[in-house]
Amino acid sequence: MLGLERLGVQSRFILLMLLVSLGSILAVGWIGYQSARTAMTREVQRHLQSVRHSKTSGLLTLLESLRDQVISLSDSKLVTEAMVGFRRRYRGLAGTKLGPDEEEALRRRYLDHYLPALRANFGGAPELGQYLPTDPIGRALQYRYVLVGREGSAGPTADAGGAEAVAPGGAKTPYDEIHDILQERIERAAELFGYEDVLLIDDETLDIVYTLRKRPDFATSLRTGPYASSNLARVAETISRARDRDAFKVVDTELYRPDLGKAVGFVLSPIFDGQEMAGILALEFPIDRIVRLLTGNFQWEREGLGRTGECYLVGPDFTMRSRSRFMVEDAGAFVAELRRSSLTASVVDQIERQGTVLNQLPVKTPGVVEALHGREGLAVFNDYRGEPVLSSYGPLDLDSLRWAVIAEMDVAEAYEPIHDYARRAVLAATALGLGTAILALLSSSLLVRPLRQLAAAAARIGAGDTGVRVDLKTRDEFGDLARGFNDMSASLTRQRRELEERSRENQELLLNILPPAALEQRRDGDERATREFADVTVLVAEFHGVDEPGGVGGGSRGMGLMGDLIDACDEAAERNGVEKVRAVGAMYLGVCGLSVSRPDHAARVLAFAREVSQIVAAFNREHDAGLSLSVGVNSGPVVGGVMGRQKFLYDLWGDTVSIAARLAARGANSIRVTSPVHERLHDLYRFSGPDAVELRGRGTVETWHLEA
Repeated sequence: MLGLERLGVQSRFILLMLLVSLGSILAVGWIGYQSARTAMTREVQRHLQSVRHSKTSGLLTLLESLRDQVISLSDSKLVTEAMVGFRRRYRGLAGTKLGPDEEEALRRRYLDHYLPALRANFGGAPELGQYLPTDPIGRALQYRYVLVGREGSAGPTADAGGAEAVAPGGAKTPYDEIHDILQERIERAAELFGYEDVLLIDDETLDIVYTLRKRPDFATSLRTGPYASSNLARVAETISRARDRDAFKVVDTELYRPDLGKAVGFVLSPIFDGQEMAGILALEFPIDRIVRLLTGNFQWEREGLGRTGECYLVGPDFTMRSRSRFMVEDAGAFVAELRRSSLTASVVDQIERQGTVLNQLPVKTPGVVEALHGREGLAVFNDYRGEPVLSSYGPLDLDSLRWAVIAEMDVAEAYEPIHDYARRAVLAATALGLGTAILALLSSSLLVRPLRQLAAAAARIGAGDTGVRVDLKTRDEFGDLARGFNDMSASLTRQRRELEERSRENQELLLNILPPAALEQRRDGDERATREFADVTVLVAEFHGVDEPGGVGGGSRGMGLMGDLIDACDEAAERNGVEKVRAVGAMYLGVCGLSVSRPDHAARVLAFAREVSQIVAAFNREHDAGLSLSVGVNSGPVVGGVMGRQKFLYDLWGDTVSIAARLAARGANSIRVTSPVHERLHDLYRFSGPDAVELRGRGTVETWHLEA
């Protein structure tokens, strides 16, 4: 309220209109913003939910297709005959040994190619003993099919170390014969169904008796071999106990070391020969097909996911099972962002080495936790980058495998239309506010203009300007106020004239009685009876022979002549800046430096004394009078004051005045000065003396006589 009191009427009117208009705009805008935000949130979440349901359905279809394919293939005559033949001939290789040179060649293959590739992709220092098969059969088959190569294979194969197989050599074994017969047919089936690899596993020993691609897991045991801790080994152990020919298992994806850390998954199904289990079929399904399905073949924007939306999978270990959009689009920036997060350096280093987040990037958001618990929903939380997102989450279940399917979009992008709306609303509110302010300014200007005219007129009267009139022709309240103001102004003008006339008369009267110093003292409100002046020059002049024969004479004529003489002295005093204190009878008292501080007060008084002497001489010539003049001049401190309360009289006291008066009484036709005056003016005037003058009550005083 205190702030409003300082505002003018126009400002208050403008403020009121702005508050009313902006309040209405803000209320409507806020309601619209909240409604739009709610609608937009609902729409984005509905779209994300639709995307998630669509991707989940597609993934289920894909996985169910894999299930049907692995069951169908495991029942096929081709796979059954292959499994039976490979297992029998694999076991028939018992006792096979490599020579020293062959053993060394296989060791060098691991040391020079496979282990360095593992080190590059996984870090650390992998040891040869951890990966080189311990079973002589395994080493013999790896030497023959991984290192040397065999006729009948689909061209020269490449092992995980990246080197081509050399030309075939050595005598054929029964294993080689069946391998040559079945390799091409199995490869054709893998191409038709799009599998990365086909594995045949002995259900009793879990030996991998055949692989299509001949990677380092070929001819190793999933129970006791280098890869016994893999997801593939765990699920193979489970399905080896199955007694249902239609059983199947999906192996969760993992960074599979025989594929040098590539994320792979498998589907497994038992192979039956009649009523007996003959082995296990494992198909390495293509993760890229899952990735393309989730990303819309990396066309996120065409999928309606904007610039930041994505759909991804998270496994039961809370790591990602698909690709991150942000790493695909800008791997360097994404890795740099991960390094600034709370992830350990080893995890980020592994992601950077592998160039993928599959089975490596931890994602344990509230949505993932809920989905892995079998619940679906919509929520807003921070994603794996720490960015707030709108998220739709839910589970994907197939057999014993559960993945979390997450569809997300950054809140900033999802609410971007809302923010655009808010910006437009702010701009509209600003424009309306400016328009309202302009309208309020114009209307208030018309409303306040009469008040301003009255205020300006009152200010002029307050500043002393009289006769002010306000010209308002309206017949409303402002017109009535203006007419009343004009009457008041006219009355004040009359009263001021009367007051000024009386003041002028009083001033003239006081000037005749009091010197300017006394008037100034009373004008300043100084009610003290006396006032000290530190340094002034006092002149006392006595006119001799006024009452003697040849003087001015008595009566009214004498008084008139004496008045003329005093008037002439007053004019001379005014010219020289000397103030008249009083003129009583034949004595004239003047002072300089009293009302106005003058450094040359002594010189002014002496000039005045000379002029008074000339006035007396002229008076004598004009009126044939015989007046003489004696003047005493002294400088020093004095005390001045007004005497009386009803009738005023101003006078000076002090030794300075007394000495000057007594010097004036010493004789006619002389201008005597004291030592203080002489010291100041001896360079300007000629003086004779000094003369020692005995003054009653003051002792001997040195004086000087001013020469003509």
